[in-house]
Amino acid sequence: MIIRKARKEDINAINFLDRESTRYHENFDKDFHTVSEKFWTMKKDSQIKAIKSSKELILVAEIDRKVIGYIWGYIEEVIKYKIGKIQELIVTFKERGKGIGTRLITEMLNFFKKNKCIISEIEVFVDNLPALKTYEKIGFRKREYKMQLKLDNRKFSPFV
Repeated sequence: MIIRKARKEDINAINFLDRESTRYHENFDKDFHTVSEKFWTMKKDSQIKAIKSSKELILVAEIDRKVIGYIWGYIEEVIKYKIGKIQELIVTFKERGKGIGTRLITEMLNFFKKNKCIISEIEVFVDNLPALKTYEKIGFRKREYKMQLKLDNRKFSPFV
């Protein structure tokens, strides 16, 4: 397996992983992961911009020239500090549990350190126990909770 910087020609493989991950995340939040084709187009455009940016990084994990996972991170400046944010971490179902996610995170953390970030953050669903276990093994700690309250019965579909 190799880990390398993503290229524009990786976008379709990355999009395949995104769609696979969305199906998995429906287990945690059926409303939030209602996604339209318009959203996928916007996400691909954002990822292409990220590939070209010096404050963002997309890395892919590859086996036999096939993309099997990716991580997308960016640097946010808050007052005088830089925070390394992990936007996405996805490993295809068939390859999970083999340390690929850990290797991708380690490489992203190196990018953040090289760019003098003081901390790194990631958001994860509270019920996504495999992801939580991976992040905690690396050293991430729960610090605060993001909570939601549904105020009416309409479906919350921000990505439609």
